[in-house]
Amino acid sequence: MARKVFFSFHYARDSHRVSQIRECNSISQHFQRSPFLAQSDWESIQRNGSRAVQNWIDANMDGTSVIILCFGYETYTRPWVKYELEKANKENRGIVAIDLSGMKTLQQQIDPPGINPMKKAFDARGTELIYYHTYKTYHWLNDDGRNNINLWVENAANLVGR
Repeated sequence: MARKVFFSFHYARDSHRVSQIRECNSISQHFQRSPFLAQSDWESIQRNGSRAVQNWIDANMDGTSVIILCFGYETYTRPWVKYELEKANKENRGIVAIDLSGMKTLQQQIDPPGINPMKKAFDARGTELIYYHTYKTYHWLNDDGRNNINLWVENAANLVGR
């Protein structure tokens, strides 16, 4: 059975780049992905309030072994990304952080590097998740993500015993 993964990212800003990652052969052939909502579906969930968003996240993270954090220029500011990371840590899920800098946006622009959101997410003791040796960060372009993401995910799962 394919390992189930959950993608965490800044929807409005990075969904185009994340869809490129989600659709690469290494992901589609090896892993079961969490749903990727159309913008109207995501907005519909948001209109129903914070509890609805949290319920959607909780339901879609259920059964996952690894969270794939795709971060760009502003991802660290997103409260739901922080929630997803802290939930993953609390539930002993693997985390693979992927830096999207250098990838083109839908408007063919390239963002500067952003702050890794694991610097803004904490465990129950207040330690930044960036300090966990089990959570690795990669650069999609420089680390050949298209050919290596399946290895990154398997390594993340193994590091947390999943």
